[in-house]
Amino acid sequence: MFSWLPFSCALLLLQPLPARSLENAYTAEVGKNAYLPCSYTVPAPGTLVPICWGKGSCPLLQCASVVLRTDETNVTYRKSRRYQLKGNFYKGDMSLTIKNVTLADSGTYCCRIQFPGPMNDEKLELKLSITEPETQTLVTLHDNNGTKISTWADEIKDSGETIRTAVHIGVGVSAGLALALILGVLILKWYSSKKKKLQDLSLITLANSPPGGLVNAGAGRIRSEENIYTIEENIYEMENSNEYYCYVSSQQPS
Repeated sequence: MFSWLPFSCALLLLQPLPARSLENAYTAEVGKNAYLPCSYTVPAPGTLVPICWGKGSCPLLQCASVVLRTDETNVTYRKSRRYQLKGNFYKGDMSLTIKNVTLADSGTYCCRIQFPGPMNDEKLELKLSITEPETQTLVTLHDNNGTKISTWADEIKDSGETIRTAVHIGVGVSAGLALALILGVLILKWYSSKKKKLQDLSLITLANSPPGGLVNAGAGRIRSEENIYTIEENIYEMENSNEYYCYVSSQQPS
């Protein structure tokens, strides 16, 4: 008797496995646009593949809660004009743009690219989170004249942060100037002390050395006395020479 169970298992093994489902997280703020990327490589120029976008995880076939669907050339279904394809449709860019999102748009979205062949679809799951915008509080202030001034609380907060930053910068600059002034005073004191020590050392050196004027005067006196002795000796020699000359010249021959 033929059994269908092994035959069914064989058929499942021969069938191509479905593309792996990936999940990515994206965030948008209430009132703004959300962008969910999805694309594929076009098999041949002009050969497009039908796709569908649905809210919820990708089922075994098609898309659950379809928000947008295309055929090979055009968008065939759109749940709302808020769902748009703004990419290059003919190059396989099927990224979904949801305009003016609300908190109800949060959840998982499925992009299913329906390639030909059984169980050959490519699936991509993306998780969209919608956040509330930051709340702003209107604050009413009064100036010196009693005039009412309305402003947002975050603007006051930003102004306070700016003032605190300016104060911190001013304190830092003042501290730097004070440090530079103290450093300059210390350098001036050190220079004055060093100069005074050099002057004291010069006075001590002058006090311990003999007077230069006396030494020079003594040396000059010695040289003068030597010159006098030399002159007297020369005069003495000259007188003796004259006497001898006169003595020789006084005799006459007989």
